[in-house]
Amino acid sequence: MQDNMEQAAISPENEAQTQQVKTDNESTASVGKFASSEELLKAYNRLESEFTKKCQQLKEAERRSEPSEQPSEKEGSAPLYEKDEWEERVALFLERYPIAEEYGSEIAAILKEDADLAKQENCLDVALGRAVAKHYKKPESIIEDEAFLEKYVYQNDKIRDRVIEDYLAGLSPLAGAPRTIPHGGAAAILPPTRARSIEEAGAMAEKLIKSRRM
Repeated sequence: MQDNMEQAAISPENEAQTQQVKTDNESTASVGKFASSEELLKAYNRLESEFTKKCQQLKEAERRSEPSEQPSEKEGSAPLYEKDEWEERVALFLERYPIAEEYGSEIAAILKEDADLAKQENCLDVALGRAVAKHYKKPESIIEDEAFLEKYVYQNDKIRDRVIEDYLAGLSPLAGAPRTIPHGGAAAILPPTRARSIEEAGAMAEKLIKSRRM
């Protein structure tokens, strides 16, 4: 009887302690290869930290690789006249268009001013076209350009010969007819003016052309 009473007296407390021990044992029980859930949490935190570190290292490596790519991009967008084959390109261009030598300084200035054009494969052709267009004159205005006439007309043998031929042909019907100039009421008979040489005829023709332009 006494044993039953002692057992009844300590039974609730012992039962609570027993349940607490079981709970603690369950919380510290093995979780996979980890001794406890706390160890699992610590391992997860370490893994997350390592992953974050790896991501940062990857971004840093990508950032460092950017400067090495920039020179190649810059080189691809550089003007053609800064490249090694520029002299060869210019030589071939002058073979195709010898007249470009007269506009060399203007072509260079155009390419310097227009950076986008200087990157194009046909930059020399376009620059030559622009330079020539600046000096274009209508045919009717060229005849009024004395500098042009002196350089390209008066000094051209073919043109001079043609003018002389036309001039002499115009004189031939009057070759045998004397000219008369009134003088004090009397008619003076003068021989017709004749060119004594090709040079003199050319000078006369040139003088005639200038007099007609006035």
